[in-house]
Amino acid sequence: MVTTLITTVVTLLLASYYRQWSNDSVNLIAPTGGYISAAELILQRGGEPLLLEWLLTFERHPSVNAYVFDDQGISLLPDVPLSVQDYAFSSDSYVAKVNPIGRSEILVKAPLQGYDGRVYLLVVEFIHPLVVFNLPEYLAWGALASLLLFALWSFVLSGYLTRPLRYMQKTVRSFANGDWSARMNPKFLRRKDELGELSREFDHMAAHLERLIKDQRQLVSDVSHELRSPLARSAIALELARFDAVPDQVEHLDRIELENQRLNDMIEDLLGMARLDTQQDHSHWKRVDCYKLLIHIVDDAKFEHQGSDLNLTLHGELSQVIGDAKLLASAFENIIRNALLHTAPRTSVDIDISSRHENLRIIIRDHGPGVEESKLQDLLRPFVRAESARERLGSGHRGFGLGLAIAHRVVLHHRGKLRLHNHKDGGLIVLIDLPIGPTSKSN
Repeated sequence: MVTTLITTVVTLLLASYYRQWSNDSVNLIAPTGGYISAAELILQRGGEPLLLEWLLTFERHPSVNAYVFDDQGISLLPDVPLSVQDYAFSSDSYVAKVNPIGRSEILVKAPLQGYDGRVYLLVVEFIHPLVVFNLPEYLAWGALASLLLFALWSFVLSGYLTRPLRYMQKTVRSFANGDWSARMNPKFLRRKDELGELSREFDHMAAHLERLIKDQRQLVSDVSHELRSPLARSAIALELARFDAVPDQVEHLDRIELENQRLNDMIEDLLGMARLDTQQDHSHWKRVDCYKLLIHIVDDAKFEHQGSDLNLTLHGELSQVIGDAKLLASAFENIIRNALLHTAPRTSVDIDISSRHENLRIIIRDHGPGVEESKLQDLLRPFVRAESARERLGSGHRGFGLGLAIAHRVVLHHRGKLRLHNHKDGGLIVLIDLPIGPTSKSN
């Protein structure tokens, strides 16, 4: 806007000087001959009263004024501008004065002869157009117009520049949420500027990452399937070996069977994770009462862990979500088993259910040692275990570091969130938020 104002002022100044350099001043001076003849004729026929009436008619003319001074130097009109007085009484003899940047752009004077022989002086003033047009108001309107013009242009330009960035932000968010096919709009890819180049580079990166992720998942799935066959043959060979085993070998064969079962469980978990990453069909989903689901899981856990204390509390009446009951049960069971493993002896595992901001919130807390803050998020990755879990591994516990990872994938599969926190009084808190869904509020 400052540039526009400077340009406007410079343009006005150049226009003013152009009027001086061009024939405009000559064209303005030319009509004064008619003014002089008319004034002298009126003075001779009607005297000063009629001449004064003629002078007053110039008040209605926006760009021309006329003044008459008698032989005593007294003006017939009051409020004569100082510039006009100085010009009228100057020593210059009837020479037109041109001032391209003053109030009076051109001043012309001439003597008038009255009928009684008295000599009067007529001064004709051509007012500068900037004065006529009220320069401050003109500049104010110009500044306002410039501001509106620049605001409109800035709005259009900002939209042109930020629209691809907003779309890229949306695409990145979708990509981060697991939609590996998210790409930029083709119209942004056709742009020839830096944003178009950035959009093309982003799509290239997204395609490369999608391919790597798919290859990795396919590798996990293929390896898991391929391991099933030798494990099945190993199980058959193990049973055949039992027929010829002596009593001292039975313990070793039982150990081999336990490790085979652990491998089978791990492979099943890996295949389940692969299915969660690729499954997009939600047509079989239905209303699931998480409170009733957790009651069964808690009863089973109490039966398997005699003496364990599990407290399940429902706050309110709402406990239903839309989802896959089997997957949700698997996620809850993995978290509760993990909490039972880490909670201190003679302490409880607390489970609270409540509704919060259109979500069903499930909080599972143990009273164990907790986890280092820097390692909390790592627990949601496959094959990552806390150091306390490594120390407490015993027979019958798998301990592959897949429980929380699978639960996390299940929650994400249900468009929810799973977060880990350390309680201020000790222990780990697993906080799950699941969307209630439009039809899950009715029973």
